[in-house]
Amino acid sequence: MTRIATYGSNQAYLSQLATVQQRIAERTVQINTEKKSLNYTGIATDANRLINFENEKARARDFISLNDAAQTRIKAANVSLTAIESTMKNFQKKLETFYANENRTQQDVTALQNMAFQSMIDMQSYLTSDLDGQYLFSGGRVSTEPVKLAAASLDGFQQIYDGNSVTYPTTRSASLSDVQTKTSVTGNLTFSKTAGTGTITAANAGTLSDIPIGARVTAAGASAGNNQSYTVISNNGTTLGVSRLVAEGPTAGTISYYNADNLTDKQSVAGNLTFVPGTDTITVSNATGFAAGQTFTVSGTASNDGVYEVDSIIPGPPNTITIKSTKVATNESAAATLSTDSWYHGDNINIEQRIDQNRTVSLGVFASDPAFEKAFRAMGLIAQGAYGTAGGLENNLERIEQARFLIQDARSHPAGDAPPFGTEQSSDLESVMSQLGVTSNLITTTTTKHKNYTAFLDDRIINMENVDKNEAITLLLDDKTALDASYQTIATVRGMSLLTYLK
Repeated sequence: MTRIATYGSNQAYLSQLATVQQRIAERTVQINTEKKSLNYTGIATDANRLINFENEKARARDFISLNDAAQTRIKAANVSLTAIESTMKNFQKKLETFYANENRTQQDVTALQNMAFQSMIDMQSYLTSDLDGQYLFSGGRVSTEPVKLAAASLDGFQQIYDGNSVTYPTTRSASLSDVQTKTSVTGNLTFSKTAGTGTITAANAGTLSDIPIGARVTAAGASAGNNQSYTVISNNGTTLGVSRLVAEGPTAGTISYYNADNLTDKQSVAGNLTFVPGTDTITVSNATGFAAGQTFTVSGTASNDGVYEVDSIIPGPPNTITIKSTKVATNESAAATLSTDSWYHGDNINIEQRIDQNRTVSLGVFASDPAFEKAFRAMGLIAQGAYGTAGGLENNLERIEQARFLIQDARSHPAGDAPPFGTEQSSDLESVMSQLGVTSNLITTTTTKHKNYTAFLDDRIINMENVDKNEAITLLLDDKTALDASYQTIATVRGMSLLTYLK
């Protein structure tokens, strides 16, 4: 008989052999994968800590990825802000040159107005920059184009803002006003041209209070003559004043004008003036020699000083001048509506980025920020009003000083001690760019911290997961030697039998 003495002994030999084979298989996997185990069971004592470390690493990597995306957004915004800075600077330089020039010609005026409007178009383009299909300067409305000017050309802009009857808003509230009235709230609107000024009155008291003075308001739903745009010159919450002429006179006053296109040849006519707002006429006691299209300036009156344009004239003396103006055409009460339209179509919801477990930063730069709004206002003041009209820049040179203040305040607040339209909000382009830079640096610092933390976790995870390859190879060789010895031993034992012994 050729067998091992007992069944139990045979099973013990085979068990030991299988154990060595299993160790060899495990060592082989460890050497090939460089991991102690392919599952957590093989590293049971460290499994809980390893899972925690891996979760921490995944969270840090998520922050790094999100922060990189935020940095890309900031860099794109900085490109636009740098371009806007150049646009503001060039416009201001052109404005200062015009201001210093004592011999201004029509060509100078036209060139400045062209540049003012082109600067507005450029700013619109930069502020409508987008990244991955999302607008950068529209607040939470990332799918809405944030800036849309009233016109795409200077001629179109001047048709809307003639600089006389309808003027570009001079305040932030008027510039950004976005109001749509409802008849169900206001009741019927009454248009009147018989009072001291042309007015629009709501049937329900206080329902027009959201419309700021200086805003351009457009009527709809009334008769054709009243469905037009007006500049609001007064508002008590219920009644809007929309006509500039006040009943007055006769009163002593002076009419001045320029000869032809010579902006240095100013002429004056003194006399008694009578203003009749219902018919938009001015009666002048002395002859003027004016013709339709002539522009002139009134001074020395109580409340009607300003620039006007002759629509028609009945020569005298006395001269009766009908002026061009956007006026209430018909006395009526109608279920009409009023609207103001802002050039900003975003919102003021901050886009926040969580850069760390316990910290968030704001990435929001709104196109409506005072830095941009003041610049738009400065450019709009200059661009409005075609040359040779009552609203033309040459007839309203005070706009130069106003625009100089606003563009400087837009770049670096405060611009001076005498703001032309009241206290302006303090934000300027310098502070916007600075704040964006601070946010970028903070994100960079935090991202570096996450990367360092990830590297630390990698080391800890490697120590727990990875095998010492040299040690594993040594143990594998030891186990191989043991396995060889086991096979030899089993072969020897199996060969030990009574038959073999008797031989």
